Amino acid sequence: MTTADRMAAFLARQTRQRVEFDALAGAAYAGDSSLAGSPRRRRILADAAHTLATQGLATLPKGQDGWDHSAHPALPRWVQRPPATRPRGRRPAPRAYVEQLAFATTLRLTAADHALLGPINALLRDQPDAMVIPLADRSYQLYGDEKRLKNIERHHLVTKGLLNLTTHLRARPTPAPLAMFELGPAPWLLIVENTAAFTSLREILGTWPDRSQVGWLAFGEGDHLIASLPTALTSFCERNHPVDTVLLYADLDLDGLHCAHKAAERARLVGLPPPQPAVGLYQALLKQPPRTHPPATSDEAHAASAWLPPELAEAVTELLTKGLVLRHEALPQPQLRTLLNASFPLLPQIRDGATSRS
Repeated sequence: MTTADRMAAFLARQTRQRVEFDALAGAAYAGDSSLAGSPRRRRILADAAHTLATQGLATLPKGQDGWDHSAHPALPRWVQRPPATRPRGRRPAPRAYVEQLAFATTLRLTAADHALLGPINALLRDQPDAMVIPLADRSYQLYGDEKRLKNIERHHLVTKGLLNLTTHLRARPTPAPLAMFELGPAPWLLIVENTAAFTSLREILGTWPDRSQVGWLAFGEGDHLIASLPTALTSFCERNHPVDTVLLYADLDLDGLHCAHKAAERARLVGLPPPQPAVGLYQALLKQPPRTHPPATSDEAHAASAWLPPELAEAVTELLTKGLVLRHEALPQPQLRTLLNASFPLLPQIRDGATSRS
């Protein structure tokens, strides 16, 4: 075996891309004890290094700093292993799937798709009537990772209606609960997006003189609100306190209005009354000074504002296209206290606004 062969065998066992040349020389010495004391040691090592480079087994340094010029010939300080060749993509071999997953045999699925379906296939084969359990529990059972199925509802097989959480995974989502407070017995729920406005309204409604007029108050924003909305039904059931009206008070910006659209759709899917705009609060908010924000296009503004009633949608569309937004903090607690008058019924003031007092 030549010096280059010994170095090549040593390189093949390494996992790092860059290998110090001293380590390569040590491998050569281990196979030939006379090399270390040979007057031709540097020449033999240099020739072996160039042989590795010629054979494509190593890349030598390009800059002067990568070479040891203390004697002749110069020796590399390190060599770089070539990157591992990636196997050509191949369609996974056909697999045997249970009847419930028969679609997998007719579609061109990726290796990742098959890796997802394999444990599900085993579950349906061995436990077709398995109890429906929390999704994180099933994820840990099938994949040894409780978060593996965290976003499974967005997977293309699920969105296409081919893979079903209940039917195939025998699992159910368990989102974090919506933060809800039962302030009184009235059959309505007000969801507030920002913590400052939520805290202010909780203090105001918590001291409302006629407790029979007060209902539920909840805090939720963005994706968390969308995911947690179904948990409201559990709270209503546990307290035997259902609602017939759901109101939402979100920021008047694209994010807040997009959240409102998604919340309305989610509510319909789970059997909740679709959230309506808290018109009374929005009327007051629109009278406050807005803050600047990158402008929305006319189409974006119209689409986002469509959740609001026409009289508010027009004003908000104009606001957004001018590069302005209104956040809850623009309507602070003192003004909220003045706005909500205990001499009038509470729900119409929040739901309908100024017209409710006439």
